[in-house]
Amino acid sequence: MQKPRLLEVTEPEGSELTEGIAGEVLFKRFTFNQLVEHWVMIATFMLLVVTGMPVKFPDAWWSPVIINLVGGFEMRTHIHHFAGIGMVLLGIYHVVYHVFIDKEPLLERKVWPTLKDAGDFWQTILFYFGRAEHPKYGRYSWKEKFDYWGAFWGMVMLCVTGLIMLYPFVAMNYIPYAYVHLATIVHTDEALLATLFIFIVHWWNVHFSPEVFPMSKAWITGNLSEQQMKHEHPLEYEEAMRQMQTSEKP
Repeated sequence: MQKPRLLEVTEPEGSELTEGIAGEVLFKRFTFNQLVEHWVMIATFMLLVVTGMPVKFPDAWWSPVIINLVGGFEMRTHIHHFAGIGMVLLGIYHVVYHVFIDKEPLLERKVWPTLKDAGDFWQTILFYFGRAEHPKYGRYSWKEKFDYWGAFWGMVMLCVTGLIMLYPFVAMNYIPYAYVHLATIVHTDEALLATLFIFIVHWWNVHFSPEVFPMSKAWITGNLSEQQMKHEHPLEYEEAMRQMQTSEKP
């Protein structure tokens, strides 16, 4: 059985492609570093959800069940704090890596929102009503950018309010008590919003939609099939084909 050929779509235009053994064509979507970051994000997020929701809904029948499963309320608290610290460290690492280590110019990253994203969003609405064709996406669609920046914003909100809840008396030396109470509301409501968004919107887009059901393997392998590239990122696929043709010219 032939091994797939791996093509790496390089961000700066005109760079060389990385090719493997001939066979099925796969496109490098995520680096190993990005995959590890995503895995750590999944682990810490799931721990925070499991240990945080029983406190958000203490009167629910499943709340004491979960608390007992994780070893009691004190252990639940330790796990929640441990996972929270892990997520904060992950966020710091992510920023430091992409600002100081990654060689790509910061302002040229394709993850920044653009006017095209606004146009694609409106075209998507029209597409759902049968009034336009489906927009063509490049490296990242407006949905993926919304996912990324939404997670970034949510992490900041949860980190700040979580620290206030963890050290309320220290916080009251700098902010009024009412803000300490408000931090509890913001923290738990933002956590619930993030949970619902991940389990419904994000999982649908990347796992449960008919195109990739039962899941996209990109989060495991870091690669996309040629069919997925053509469907999900046609503009990036066309750029990859141009890069490949250029590299093959004598």
